[in-house]
Amino acid sequence: MLFKAIAAHRAKIALREAGKSLTYDDLLDEVQERSQRLRASDRISLELDNGIEWILWDLAALHAGAVCVPIPPFFTEAQKAHVFKTAGITSRITPHGILPLAGSGPVDLPEGTFKITFTSGTTGNPKGVCLSREGLLTVACSLYERLGKAFVGTHVSVLPLGILLENIAGVYTALLAGSEVRINPLSSFGEMYANLHEILKSEQATTVILVPEVLRLLMKQVMIEGPLEALEFVAVGGSRVDPHLIGAARQMGLPVYEGYGLSECASVVALNVPGEDKPGTVGCLLPHIVAAIREGEIFISNPAFLGYVGEPKTGEYATGDLGSFDADGYLSLDGRKKNVLITSYGRNVSPEWVESTLLLQPDIAQAVVFGDGEPHLRALIVPSHPQANLIHAIKLSNELLPDYAQIHHFTAVPSFTIENGLLTGTGRPKRDQILAAHLLETGEVS
Repeated sequence: MLFKAIAAHRAKIALREAGKSLTYDDLLDEVQERSQRLRASDRISLELDNGIEWILWDLAALHAGAVCVPIPPFFTEAQKAHVFKTAGITSRITPHGILPLAGSGPVDLPEGTFKITFTSGTTGNPKGVCLSREGLLTVACSLYERLGKAFVGTHVSVLPLGILLENIAGVYTALLAGSEVRINPLSSFGEMYANLHEILKSEQATTVILVPEVLRLLMKQVMIEGPLEALEFVAVGGSRVDPHLIGAARQMGLPVYEGYGLSECASVVALNVPGEDKPGTVGCLLPHIVAAIREGEIFISNPAFLGYVGEPKTGEYATGDLGSFDADGYLSLDGRKKNVLITSYGRNVSPEWVESTLLLQPDIAQAVVFGDGEPHLRALIVPSHPQANLIHAIKLSNELLPDYAQIHHFTAVPSFTIENGLLTGTGRPKRDQILAAHLLETGEVS
């Protein structure tokens, strides 16, 4: 279905990067040439920076039926070695070409596995999520069906292509729609995405996908550099977003719509879109998704998920996320089941809720809340600039929270990053590691 759609767009520009562009006809030719160099029995690791070549090799694996294992750019050498061995990689796609890899040994995978996405998650070794080819394309088709013309235009890839959110929800959906996908090396966005506004403006981006932390950075840039008038649709997901942040972004002219996704569901599960939008929720389920809420937890019965490497799937998928549906079918998230804090007064508090409220304050860049079994909540706070008034910022946040969810003590700490091992690839905090690192460094929070 994807390749038929690509063929139908023919002479339109499909992919563009600095100094190079491919029409949809060119794209098909390039993919077919690369697919002839692959076999259905191959298991390739895709180790390229964002660029046209990344997309061509990914689609070539899809065309040839080979198993594709994208390697996120933030993985360490030890994590890469774990992936090679765990997935039984036979060839590496690198800037130096195809490199055969010997010594991994055969590894059994669930039947029908096309892509294995390894998520850094919240523990040490990455875990391999096995996904079917049909499941991946179903997500892209559902997104195109839900978005319609809202996704036709110029899509600029901002997130690493090794993350499903950009790979499937971004590139595959854009190609189905006949959009032009513009790709830049990740380094071109600068440290902390300092060049994001400039790139989106110069390329007249109409659609983009962001995680909440990058959205906040873009909002600051818009305040200084002015609106991005060409933007028509900004999807944001990866972790909880406070509805006040969505409202503030829209007041700046950023057409932001929150969604919800999981690696086990090949990225997007639910999404707000123009005309079907309810801020404070993550939108309605995509057309192909069947889900239920039991004891507050979201269960999905038909994901693209075939099982983890070495662990076959059993029954429906328990997401670990807490949520609820309203009368109109919009899904709201209440945090992670395993993260819920129970104070010594017996009140249940989702830290994600409190953290998203803290992050509304311009002086706060990052926050992690804890206090399980204690009378009051505490926080590790990363200030957004050296002159940040954290006491005032937390006071303003507390005014938006009930007594039992207010922050009573805090410690200012350095940034949580992917590089220092304190963030996952989609920007979620690794709570256990953060608390272990900073409580050891700073002593008791006070």
